Amino acid sequence: MCKLGDIIVVKEFKNEVGNIVKKHSFIVINDMKNKISGMNYDFVSNMICSFHSEEHKKRKLRHKENLAVTDSVIYSNNSNKKDGFIKADQMYYFDKSKIDYYIFGHIDYELLDELLRLILLLDRERKLKYITTNIE
Repeated sequence: MCKLGDIIVVKEFKNEVGNIVKKHSFIVINDMKNKISGMNYDFVSNMICSFHSEEHKKRKLRHKENLAVTDSVIYSNNSNKKDGFIKADQMYYFDKSKIDYYIFGHIDYELLDELLRLILLLDRERKLKYITTNIE
């Protein structure tokens, strides 16, 4: 069972337009059962992506919605040793019974706190995207 701050790998999911995506990492930011638009979910997460190059890193970090992540704040025996970023504006809703996932590790509490503060800021600015394609 995943919990707040866990990094999970979802083996297959639907992106924001409903296309199937294979194997991607997410950070759990809410692990409470609830409903959104009448649909059940039991956790909410943000996608984590790796940087492909220094130029990619610069381009992605120009946007305040993307939060940098270094390997040093990830606790896992299987880390890929790559730096990356969290898409803090994209709130992915999941129903565990509808996906195949495993827990990869977890992030440190300072990064989790920074992420949650950024999400609150983006919410006040109405910049959050609620992606419910995995619970429909």
